Amino acid sequence: MNYTRAQLKYRLQIGAGTLMFTGALISTVFSTLKMLHWRLDSYTAMASTINRPIQQFTLMVSENTRALDWFWDNSPTPDFLRLSNASHWKFLLIYLLIFVGAALFASGRTLMRKVEAVEPLIEAQLNAPVEDGVPARTLQQLEDSTLVEAAPSFFSQTRLLVVWPLGGAAVYLGLLWMLRII
Repeated sequence: MNYTRAQLKYRLQIGAGTLMFTGALISTVFSTLKMLHWRLDSYTAMASTINRPIQQFTLMVSENTRALDWFWDNSPTPDFLRLSNASHWKFLLIYLLIFVGAALFASGRTLMRKVEAVEPLIEAQLNAPVEDGVPARTLQQLEDSTLVEAAPSFFSQTRLLVVWPLGGAAVYLGLLWMLRII
């Protein structure tokens, strides 16, 4: 692909990855806080002592993030006890979007580094002395004719798309199990 297309592609990938990662992360955190608020029960004095600070923290975050009410209203609350619940599967999809956004961002950054490596070559060709009888090339012509090495495909990022989601899920479920939520 040429320099101009590579620039557009990496900018779109970084922008889309950032938006997807940020939105999915906020939604996942709010979903978890909503689940903690509703799933923590206080049947015993010990459970009440442990759960009260968590529920107070959840209420404090909810009150101090009014600008993010859209996320509070639309983030699905997971239910790890009833896996057939639709909101549970929506939560898992949003959780996976965190890693898809991170992979998009990483792919865009890789392509950006390749584009930045080509920029000195374009600059050198632009400033090179013009030979007799050969017309000078404009910056746009140089950018359109300079090829950028292709970055690895989005799907080749096994670590970001498979290992990190599974590891994160194991830690997440381990914490919920330790808190006796599941």
